[in-house]
Amino acid sequence: MEAINDHAKSVAIILVNWNGLEHTSKCIASLKEVTYANVQIIVVDNGSNEAEVMSLREIQGIILIENEKNLGFTGGNNVGIKYAYEEGFDLIMLLNNDTTVDSGFVEPLIAGFGGSVGAVQPKISSMADPNQIWNAGGTMNRYIGLPITIGAGEKDTGQFDEIREIDWITGCCLLFSREMVEKVGYLDNTYFILFEDADWSIRARKAGFKLLYLPQSRIYHFESATAVSRKKGKEGYRSARRQYINIRNHLFLVRKHVPLIFMPFAVVHQSIKISKYLAYYIIRGRWGKFKATIRGVRDGLGKFKEIDFGS
Repeated sequence: MEAINDHAKSVAIILVNWNGLEHTSKCIASLKEVTYANVQIIVVDNGSNEAEVMSLREIQGIILIENEKNLGFTGGNNVGIKYAYEEGFDLIMLLNNDTTVDSGFVEPLIAGFGGSVGAVQPKISSMADPNQIWNAGGTMNRYIGLPITIGAGEKDTGQFDEIREIDWITGCCLLFSREMVEKVGYLDNTYFILFEDADWSIRARKAGFKLLYLPQSRIYHFESATAVSRKKGKEGYRSARRQYINIRNHLFLVRKHVPLIFMPFAVVHQSIKISKYLAYYIIRGRWGKFKATIRGVRDGLGKFKEIDFGS
């Protein structure tokens, strides 16, 4: 696909880095091969170690914003969104740093805008197996407030090759307009990470915007690069901290967006889910995750407030 001229819409692509230089560098390298001309890569570093920051400073062709501490996925991206919006970029993209992209992935995304479309996403495949779907859009069970990823883990046989409107759009890769910032606002910092994209999507749809899945655009995701340890510890591969955030944030999402009439269904669902977690952790002796789940329930039912994990 031929490059679009420099007078086309300007696109800011935001990557958040937190001690993930290996992934970030590969992502940047793939972005430098895109065929769309009017793109600016913005890397927001979330308080990584000094050696990583020094390396990032040496990368040509990017704008580097350095945060003093880890502001999470939400806080880091919000810093980037604010910068891109104030600099006048027409479109803003959030892109996970543990991805690589097809060189022509930008053009189909831009072509998807029109009418009330406020944000779009590509087809996302597994980096380990490009024939396996990681995300083909999202649907939402509104009765219990459960975001569901379409096609996750399925073999890609072309079953998700049609453009469709979706309920929620993944923060792994989404392109949105300036109008979205003006009418919907930023990511909710109370989430830090997890469920923030579903929350933002629901807010966007309530504001009258449509969200689209555009499979003509494709990227590849290194699954759980920051969520799962490569070594199994006494708490398994996922950390107790991650479990805490998962429980807490899902309860936040339910409380914010499930209609009161459906809340009994959401309560039953959450009670069953959390009980299964607790029973499993008792059986496996994973007391860190057991305690994290209890804390997640406590805080998820408490006051909406930001968490601070520092650097």
